[in-house]
Amino acid sequence: MPSQGFSAETFAFLASLKANNAKEWFDAHKPDYQRFIKKPADALRADLAGQISGLTGHETTSKQFRINRDLRFSKDKTPYNAHIRMAFWPKGKAFEGREAQPPSFFVSFEPGLIRLGTGCMTFSKTALGSYLHALESGSGDKISALLSDLAGKGFERSAPDLAKAPRGFPKNHEHTDLARHKGLAVWTSLADTGSVIGETAASFLVDTWKPTLAFWTWLVDLSTSE
Repeated sequence: MPSQGFSAETFAFLASLKANNAKEWFDAHKPDYQRFIKKPADALRADLAGQISGLTGHETTSKQFRINRDLRFSKDKTPYNAHIRMAFWPKGKAFEGREAQPPSFFVSFEPGLIRLGTGCMTFSKTALGSYLHALESGSGDKISALLSDLAGKGFERSAPDLAKAPRGFPKNHEHTDLARHKGLAVWTSLADTGSVIGETAASFLVDTWKPTLAFWTWLVDLSTSE
């Protein structure tokens, strides 16, 4: 049975939390958090994991990021995240361990906005080496074409991490710009939060991710290559 998705009250709660980001307010509205955020998010995440497994052909695992912010190294001391964020990635030894940064599908539900992404936020050391080698050895044309196609479909590429290509990468190479990435992802934003209200929420999100499947598969192949 599909999840019921979110409700208008979900996004109203997130907006109110953003405007009243304090422990006293949150404690007073904890039943609303459980009803409009926690329970529907848990159900939607399970539904999404199953549908993503069907889309990719890989058994999928997932996580939902905590609503409590990590304040240890932040100047911003507001205690809560006024969003719901989830990530989904394939099961398997290649995607496990402390260094693993598996190719994932990401979603963030925010007041008045849904943001979806696909990719690797940061490559593992091994995957980064494979990525740079792929750019040099001919696969750069394929990933460049995939990214260009996705740009035409409304997916923006993540910003590069480096001001120039890393040492050892050929100067004036046609894919020097891609070599500046230490991770690679594409993102799109949707202003219609109503699209995830009701039982079609999961199928809508998976349909939105579908154009990125070839890009995700390229990253999975990169991560599992010897």
